[in-house]
Amino acid sequence: MVYIVDEGSELDMPLEKLWEYLPSESHKHSAKVISREVQGNVLTLTSERDVDGKAVRSKLRMTMYPPLGVAQEHLEGPTAGSKVFTFYARKGNKTSITVVGEYKMAGASDEAAKKAVMQMLERSFNEDLATLKSMKK
Repeated sequence: MVYIVDEGSELDMPLEKLWEYLPSESHKHSAKVISREVQGNVLTLTSERDVDGKAVRSKLRMTMYPPLGVAQEHLEGPTAGSKVFTFYARKGNKTSITVVGEYKMAGASDEAAKKAVMQMLERSFNEDLATLKSMKK
């Protein structure tokens, strides 16, 4: 298990606009969505992503606590048992993002798990940037 604190990311949008985007159908990533269930402030998402030529399925439960952040519980897949909280803070007309969590990655050393998690966080952030940019057009 590795403990991650990822600070310093910013989105060029006000916090209120971010909270319109997060629970919406527009909030998508490159993983193929298998199922998406919403009950109140809880989103349960099962998805599949290609990892080294293999389809890897994951299931996450995300509980939204606007305007503070989102709690993620990794229920199935290579990071099952991981628990993460993403904090959002108003920074003028921007929103700062801090991710804090304990990640488990079966069969990976702590160093390999940390590297994989940081790559995953960067990919998710970049996908959000691209989606938000396309929505501004």
